[in-house]
Amino acid sequence: MNILGHRKLHRPATNSLGGATCVERTSADFLVDHRSLLELLVQRAGGHSDFMGCFVNGYAEECQRALTRLLGTPSQSGFEKRVLLYICPECGDVGCGAYSAVVRRDAKSYFWDSFAYQTSERDLNVLELLGPFVFEASQYETAVLAAAAFDAPDDGCAR
Repeated sequence: MNILGHRKLHRPATNSLGGATCVERTSADFLVDHRSLLELLVQRAGGHSDFMGCFVNGYAEECQRALTRLLGTPSQSGFEKRVLLYICPECGDVGCGAYSAVVRRDAKSYFWDSFAYQTSERDLNVLELLGPFVFEASQYETAVLAAAAFDAPDDGCAR
């Protein structure tokens, strides 16, 4: 079994004289067996690492939707869904590029597999040689809830 955790992922704001700016974002980065999942994804896909996690400070509704997608509904065995784990830090739109995984659940475990870089709901590039990751259900649920509340009590993800 793998172990799921999280850490704070901070993207500082930048301003330039030419007018280009980057918005500051604080989100949760998933850790799988104590390694950043974002770093693992970028290593497999190449490209940049300027993404924010699906639990973003100040976006309560989006955080709740991500939480529901990651957990399914209570005692929902056989659930399977593609979930966006990392998204554009400027707008959160999949069209800018996002990393996703298929999340499945059975009675005792959650599974993350079929990791992909995608630019739409249908246009995705599955990343080979990553996963599947298998998490014991109670450890996974505790870890996902902690990631959703990573900056409580002032964070928009906290419930």
